[in-house]
Amino acid sequence: MLRKKLSSSATPAPKNNSKFKGVTDRIKPVSSLGLVLAALFYGKAGTGKTTVAATFPKPLLHLDIREKGTDSISDMKDVDTLSIEDWDQFEQVYWYLKSPESKYKTVVIDAVSQLQDFALIAALAENGKDESSPVSKRDFGVAAGRLKTWIINYRDLVDDDINVVFLAHDRTNEGEEGDDGELLPSVGPRMMPSVASVLTAAVKIIGNTFVKETHEKQDGGKIKRDVVYCMRVGPHAYYATKIRQPKGSYTPDILENPGYNMMVSLMKGEIEPPAPKLVPVTSKLKRK
Repeated sequence: MLRKKLSSSATPAPKNNSKFKGVTDRIKPVSSLGLVLAALFYGKAGTGKTTVAATFPKPLLHLDIREKGTDSISDMKDVDTLSIEDWDQFEQVYWYLKSPESKYKTVVIDAVSQLQDFALIAALAENGKDESSPVSKRDFGVAAGRLKTWIINYRDLVDDDINVVFLAHDRTNEGEEGDDGELLPSVGPRMMPSVASVLTAAVKIIGNTFVKETHEKQDGGKIKRDVVYCMRVGPHAYYATKIRQPKGSYTPDILENPGYNMMVSLMKGEIEPPAPKLVPVTSKLKRK
């Protein structure tokens, strides 16, 4: 039986674990890792995106990118806001959050849909153009590349124990063709398609926000109106949703009045499915 000789140029194995110390010190059981989240919430204006984001750990820094939508969180403590005026400021905030001077546990980018405008303006300037110049495919390509890079940079702030929440407006596309030849619509964040793909892949949870409204007729003919802020998180045929959790965990289709603690419990698989509704025997007999 022939034995394969080791090449004389191969690096010999260390005699002890000292050379691996830098690796072994960083290995941790998956179950011991805390849930520092990168999340994407998208939906129409007024459906509670900013309110949900403000439930994340404090201190929280809200980056207002042409939204002016801080009214819903103006009474919250340990929430600061910063108006972003151009792309350079967006990059500067990232480096500040990476520095020891930062105190923040969460950063909210509101809204990443509007951030595209700043990326495009920066791309035009990079190509020697001003804002009034026609936009070429090259300009869009440069802007998309810039967005992809910095979305990932911000997402990676989770490694510094900073939660990252991307907010976006929604957009409906025609989608793919179904089995019967009908075009199936798809709803997702209002971003360039290639950028949206990177963003949706980068985060741990994707939720679509909407408002559910009910009306109940009361005595005297008065109508009681009830509004509940909701978020789609379960698998859906049309809406882009995602939640990373242990296999076999229960995932509700919709969360009512969603918040950070609810999402953490869901991602840990701690939420139990609702008990099945029992149908009385008399009801079954009536159906027959």
